[in-house]
Amino acid sequence: MLCPQTGQWTDLQGLLTLRDSESMAHRASRSQTQQPQWRVAVTFTAGLAIALGTTPVNAQLIPDNSLGNESSVVRPGNSDATTDLIQGGAARGIHLFHSFQDFNIGAGQQVYFANPSGIEQIFSRVTGSTASQIEGLLGVAGPADLFLLNPQGILFGPNATLEIGGSFVGTTANAFEFSDGQRFGLSSSATSPTPLLTTTLKPGLQWGNGTSSGIGDTVASGAGSIRNLANLTVGQDLQLSAQNLDLQGQLQAGGDLTLQANEQLKVRDQVGAAFVAEAGEQLLLQGDRSLDIFALSHPNSQLGADGDLILRSGNSINGDAQFRSGGSFQVQQLDQSPGPFNSPKDPVIRAGGDVSFTDYQGSSLHVLAGGQVTADTITILGAAIGAVAEDFLQETVAQSDGTVVDIDGSARPTLDIRAGVSPTALGNALGTSGDSSGFGTAPVDSTSAT
Repeated sequence: MLCPQTGQWTDLQGLLTLRDSESMAHRASRSQTQQPQWRVAVTFTAGLAIALGTTPVNAQLIPDNSLGNESSVVRPGNSDATTDLIQGGAARGIHLFHSFQDFNIGAGQQVYFANPSGIEQIFSRVTGSTASQIEGLLGVAGPADLFLLNPQGILFGPNATLEIGGSFVGTTANAFEFSDGQRFGLSSSATSPTPLLTTTLKPGLQWGNGTSSGIGDTVASGAGSIRNLANLTVGQDLQLSAQNLDLQGQLQAGGDLTLQANEQLKVRDQVGAAFVAEAGEQLLLQGDRSLDIFALSHPNSQLGADGDLILRSGNSINGDAQFRSGGSFQVQQLDQSPGPFNSPKDPVIRAGGDVSFTDYQGSSLHVLAGGQVTADTITILGAAIGAVAEDFLQETVAQSDGTVVDIDGSARPTLDIRAGVSPTALGNALGTSGDSSGFGTAPVDSTSAT
C-alpha cells in the first residue's frame, strides 16, 4: 500500500493501526479541553428525491477539475486493483478538500482517503449527476473526520463498511457553509476554487441548524436521499442527513448518532435482519415531516443511547420499537418542545433519566424511567400482539405500597408507567420475562397503572 507521508507503498493495515493509536491519543488530549468540534444540521432546498437502487457497481472514483492543480489523485493500492488511496486535494490549515465527478465503491473494493500530517477534517464533494453507491469499504488512513457530500444521493449497500476512527458525515447537501461565509459545494460561489483557496477556516467549528439560532455554521442541502442497508460503525460521531432517509441494517457510533431528514425518515427491520441504532452518547432521529419507525420484526432490533434518545418531527411520530436510553427519552416537535407519538404495536421505553411526550395513541404502552415521566393524554386502543419481551412485557411488579400487579401487555390493553426505577431494574434493552438481568424484578419504589 502507498504511504501518504512517504509516497512509498507499505502495509496499509499497519498504517491504519498506527494512525488509530495516534488518533486515540490525539482525541483524548483534545477531549479534555474541548467539546465535540462539529455538528452538521441541514437546510434543504426544494427538488425531486432520487430513487436509489442496488445495481452492482465497480469502483468508480473520477476527480473533477474544479480544484485546478490541487485536484484529487486516485492511486491503485495493489496488483488486483481492489484497494485505492485518494491523495492530493486542497489543504487549508487542518482541513483537506476533495472534489469528484463520480464517487462509487464496488463490492469487494476498498477506498481510503490519505490523511496527511496536521489534517483533522476531510471534506469530499461529488459534483456529477448520479448518486454515490458504496458497496465496499470506505475509510480514512488516519484519525481525521470524513465528510461526504453528494446532492444526488448516497446508497450504502448491504456489504458496505466504514473504517473511520474519527467521525463521519454523509449528506445530500448542496454545500458546506463555514462561519466566515465561505462555501464548499455546488452553488456558483462554491464550485469555484477561489473562495476555497482564500478562506480562513476556524478550528473547532460548531455546526448550527441553519435557522435563526445564530450559532455555528450551516449546510445548505439538495433533494437527494440516503438509503442504508449496511452495518456502519465509526469511532466518534456518525451523521446521515438528507431529504429522505431509508434506514435498515445497523448504525453504531462511539459518540453521537444523528439521523436527520427534511422530509421522511423511515426505519425498518426484517424477520431475518435486525435494525440497530446505537450511540455512545446522544441518539437523535429527526424527520421534519415524517418519522416512521417499525423495528419489532427481529428480537435483536433496538434503538439505544448511553446518553439522551430524542425522536423529533413536525408531525406525530410512529414509534414501534424497543427504546433504551441511559439518559432521557424525549419525543419532540421541531421547536424541541414535547410532542406526540403513536404506536400500532407495542413500544417499550426504558430510560435512566426522564421520559417526556405529550399525547400517545396505540396499543399497550410500557415506560420504565429512572427519573420522572411527563405525558398528557394517553389512549390505549388495544392489547399488544407478538412475542413477550419483544413486543410487550409480561411480569409481576411490586408497587411502593406492597401491592403486587401482574403486567401483561398482550392479555388486555395495558398502560404500564413506572418512575424512579433503579438502574439494576431497568436492565438492558432486550431483557426477557422474569430475567433479573433485564427488569423482571421491579423495585419497590416503582409505580404501575393498567
